[in-house]
Amino acid sequence: MTTETKRSTRWRLVHDVAVFQIKLGMEAVLDLTLIPVSLAAAALDLLFGNWREPRWFHAVLRFGERCERRIDLWGAAAAGAHDPDSDVDAVMRSIENLMRHPGTGPQKLRELRRWAAMKLAPGDDDQPPPARRTDDASG
Repeated sequence: MTTETKRSTRWRLVHDVAVFQIKLGMEAVLDLTLIPVSLAAAALDLLFGNWREPRWFHAVLRFGERCERRIDLWGAAAAGAHDPDSDVDAVMRSIENLMRHPGTGPQKLRELRRWAAMKLAPGDDDQPPPARRTDDASG
């Protein structure tokens, strides 16, 4: 094993540990946030008589499930550490690229904002975003 291979393996481990710690923090914030929100949603369902089909509580459950799928805490271990494909991994790669190439910062930041707005918008995860009109002609 060459020195370069050892160095890249070492940095890969440091990178993977850092990404895992960030994902753990995101999961912890999600869990701490969902505790009071889920209790409030359940209280609303009880207050409005929705205990047979709890609308608000199940909405919180779906939101938590979507967030956990996007964070994909254990995805790197399952997919092999070389090809992570979760949403959080994509954001982390974008942030790493910004740090490595600071000259591309403004353009990458705009791309990251557009991506985050599209991913965090409420609605069906499987639906593509609506097509935007690019012409100003009225028809």
